[in-house]
Parts: sequence; structure tokens; C-alpha cells
Amino acid sequence: MRALRPYRHGNLPTALVATARQILDESGMQAVGLRETARRIGVSATAAYRHFASKEDLLASVAAEGFRELGAAMEGATRGPNPLSRAGLAYVEFARQNRGLFRLMFGPVLAERAKYPALQAATEGVEALLLRGVADIDQRPLDDNRAAMAAWGLVHGLSYLVVDGFIPAARAAGLAEEILAGTRLPRPPAPEPAV
Repeated sequence: MRALRPYRHGNLPTALVATARQILDESGMQAVGLRETARRIGVSATAAYRHFASKEDLLASVAAEGFRELGAAMEGATRGPNPLSRAGLAYVEFARQNRGLFRLMFGPVLAERAKYPALQAATEGVEALLLRGVADIDQRPLDDNRAAMAAWGLVHGLSYLVVDGFIPAARAAGLAEEILAGTRLPRPPAPEPAV
């Protein structure tokens, strides 16, 4: 007689993403696979492949969820004084609390985001928050916006210093707050005179 599967779930894609995140946190990106994720849930690999075409597809869904969570954290932090610095602190804190997810989000899957509509939309949401944060300084698109790129580069670099252990986790929030409070963003160049 076959043993009953220990897991039954009405929303298998959500369960696969959640389990993939657990594996990511425990063992890193290379350990995440559809077969292992399905095994941990207690369903067949065939069931997992009905929802995700490949490991990369699953990882893109995990990364999209991460970008949505990062965007929500940044959005929530922008209420109150100095919203850009507060959003930056939320970014660093997100990275500190989600090291494996953060590495995944900004790893090779990001370069392939155009293949995954949900990931593309989630990354665009974070980019829009960055642009909104510097709108009073510079109105240009992200790839041509020095203020937004400077702000993003600063918090992203700080985040990776925390994630990689160069800044101790206990000092991360305080140090990031000091750095962000003392940083002035570049002003856009003055418009060229009309001829």
C-alpha cells in the first residue's frame, strides 16, 4: 500500500516559491531545483513542472516576489521626513534580513528579466520608487538619471557590504543611517541655453 503524501495544498505554485525560498536561505541558489523543491513539499516533480518550466522559471518567480517585498518595504518607509534616506535604509535592511534572496534578485536572473513578465513588472516597480524619490532633483529616466543612480548605487553597495559580511549586521542599520544622512545627491546639469 502506498503511503499518503504528507502535503496537500490548494495553491502549489505559492508553496513551491515559499519552499524554494527556504532552500535558498539554507543552502544558496545552486541548491534550488524543481525536483528538490517538489520533494520537500511532498509532491511529484511532474506536479512542479506543471507550474514552472525550469529551475530558472522558479527562481524568477522567487526573485519577483523579492522585488515586490522590497518595493513594499521601501514604499512603507517613505512616509515621514526624509523619505529618500528612509527608503534607502529599508533597502539595506531588506538585504540584511534576506541575504540569499537579495543575491538571487540581483544575480543572473535580473539580466534575464525580460523573459519573465512578473519579474520585469516587479523590478520596474522598484525603479519607479527610486525615480519618485529623486523627482525633485532630476526628472529623467533611471538609466540617464544621475541622482537616482547615485542613490541606488549607494544603498545597493551598502547592502552588498552587509550581505557579504564586510559590515557587521549589528552595525549595519546605524552605519547606513549615518552615511545616508550625510550624503548629498548630485544635481542634474543645467539645461543648455537655447540657440
